[in-house]
Amino acid sequence: MTHNIRAYPTTVVFNQSDVHEYEGHHSAEQILEFIEDLRNPSVVSLTPETFAELVQRRKREEIWMVDFYAPWCGPCQALMPEWKKMARMLNGLISVGSVDCQKYYSFCHQESVRGYPEIRLFPQKSNTAHQYYSYNGWHRDAYSLRGWALGYLPQVSVDLTPQSFTEKVLNGKDHWVIDFYAPWCGPCQNFAPEFEMLARAVKGKVKAGKVDCQAYGHTCQTADIRAYPTVKFYPYQGTKVNVLGEYIDSRDAKGIADLLNEKLEAMENKGKRKKSRNKDEL
Repeated sequence: MTHNIRAYPTTVVFNQSDVHEYEGHHSAEQILEFIEDLRNPSVVSLTPETFAELVQRRKREEIWMVDFYAPWCGPCQALMPEWKKMARMLNGLISVGSVDCQKYYSFCHQESVRGYPEIRLFPQKSNTAHQYYSYNGWHRDAYSLRGWALGYLPQVSVDLTPQSFTEKVLNGKDHWVIDFYAPWCGPCQNFAPEFEMLARAVKGKVKAGKVDCQAYGHTCQTADIRAYPTVKFYPYQGTKVNVLGEYIDSRDAKGIADLLNEKLEAMENKGKRKKSRNKDEL
């Protein structure tokens, strides 16, 4: 009874003198998620005061996602590990918080929270922006929530036409990564937020563009696109870029970013070796 255990199973994590009771479902994956989050918290536990300071008085370009929950609520417990996983996947692009509505009942009531969990997104501040958007999706997994949230970030990738694709990608002097997609294609819609994450990850090194293959079929045919979405890398190596580009077999933003960085490093090293050989020959 030392640890006030009232029900079974109860999982408690002991971190030296700190004791943390696990509130989610008892699966190995979710308990590992809980431990990882104790070591490296990804979600800010908000009080009425910090909510006012961090969320309501957020900087103009800042975006917040907040989960209003109650510890006794089953769907809230199921959401918790997914919420923490989503926060880690967003990697600081969007700030993520949670409010315990059992602890701060009157505050949640004042904020018109009528049921749990209530997921809200507070967008970048502008004269026309909503105060917040509520999540009404069926799926409350980390990937669905992240995809929904990323839709509120300003687009970093560039929408290309056949003319701008030829001018900027094939005849320009930048490295480009291109998402060839079709608006009706489900996997393309799922990949869109991932591509935006990639665009942000490689910004300043590689430009990111999108080509609508329904609108510009000929451009996609010339680029040898046979399925959607298809990702290709068009490196600039001091000459005209290869019309077909380099196919990238990944749908993961971090994986593609790592691959592009490796390719850029290899190109840089090759350039250095060439310069060194030229010097030796002189």
